Amino acid sequence: MQRRPRLATLALLAALAAPLACAGFEADVHFGLTLWLARQAGFAPGEAEAIALANQRLDAGSVEYMASPLQFACLARFVPDALDAQARHYPSEDKVPADAQGRPVVPGGAPALSLVGAALRRAEGGKAAFMLGEFGRSLHSLQDSWAHRGVPSVPDWSRHGIECEPRLAMAAPLDRGTPSSHAANLTWRWPVDVEEMAQATYLQMLRYPKIHGSPRPAAPWAQVRQALPGFSGARTKSAKSDWFAANGIADTAFLDGTSLPDGPAWKAARWRGRRDIPTPQPPTAQAGVEADLVGFYTGFLTDWVTTSPVEQRWLPALAAGPKRKPDAALVEQLMGWRLRDHGTYLALEGQPPQAGRPSPLHRDRAAFEVFRSLNDAVLPTIRAGHKPSPILPFLVFPLPDADDGSPRAIALLKLIDAPYDTLGVIAGKEKGAGWKITGLVSSADY
Repeated sequence: MQRRPRLATLALLAALAAPLACAGFEADVHFGLTLWLARQAGFAPGEAEAIALANQRLDAGSVEYMASPLQFACLARFVPDALDAQARHYPSEDKVPADAQGRPVVPGGAPALSLVGAALRRAEGGKAAFMLGEFGRSLHSLQDSWAHRGVPSVPDWSRHGIECEPRLAMAAPLDRGTPSSHAANLTWRWPVDVEEMAQATYLQMLRYPKIHGSPRPAAPWAQVRQALPGFSGARTKSAKSDWFAANGIADTAFLDGTSLPDGPAWKAARWRGRRDIPTPQPPTAQAGVEADLVGFYTGFLTDWVTTSPVEQRWLPALAAGPKRKPDAALVEQLMGWRLRDHGTYLALEGQPPQAGRPSPLHRDRAAFEVFRSLNDAVLPTIRAGHKPSPILPFLVFPLPDADDGSPRAIALLKLIDAPYDTLGVIAGKEKGAGWKITGLVSSADY
């Protein structure tokens, strides 16, 4: 009876070794800290919120900002989306397509500051009240230039049959962690960078033109700076929430879905700050994909999110024949991605296994949300390309055939409990059998 928790932990740690692109800052910075800094800079509450909302929405806050490197650099290879992602998250002098070594990100460098400068110029001449959103979006790139400082790394999914174009791909530099970690987005790891980033953000806020001629009394930077260590050092959602509450921001639902573990006393609540997104069309609306493959993915993904993972009703999709057994590591990985507290799943990454450690999946129904439908469980996405795309709950792409000639495919989706990642669910079809799930990859999209 003592072996099961250890085996579950080992399996989860193996699953976490699958390649992940590293992250930039998350909603704790792009919304929460930005909101607080704007208030310190003298912006009225509504003005500060407009800046922060526009800033945060560049990270899966609106369907047009849900492009994934897994799609634009690998499966579709769409340069316009890569250029947009670079401008928002990896600002550099040389533009994609270009070798990663030639496009380093400089914290507070000219490429990031140029976006802020353009927004400030457009806000002049009595337009300041109408340019708050553009200003907030420009601050996102400036802030991410600290999280992504250095030469972008290139994720490698080749062992899954996914070949990426390295001149389009981008992930956080290797000295910010590894391509399999979310280390670059955790403020407690980079307190000096967080302070520099916050000061640069604050100085640009002080430059913003007056709105309707009204002065904005701002706190001195020395006073603002004194509060930052508590923000940077918080290692759980609960601790971050306590800091925000102590500094005048009571509603901290924006922390939901971030890569921090929940921590004690955290009460999960869905954040309503994303822009309204139309209901996705049926998965069959995507062109060029065989109906049986779309039907297989629809059935599996629906079972996966509308039943408790503890019941494992989706297991038949992992075994094509009656005598086949699902891969244990893949089962644990699928359960891990369904945890409501995605930060706890990520926090196990890279930790050595220890005897007696309790199962990270808890085997507790309360650790998972059971959704009413697939649409309720995902953030919709669109196919990269020049042609208009329907808004869909998931996208299907073909992969190169397996060594024995059997077809393979991958479905991309964004779970609402992991809004910063695109999950790739890989399937294969053996001769004489149906489709089955064979693996997972994931890509951080900021």
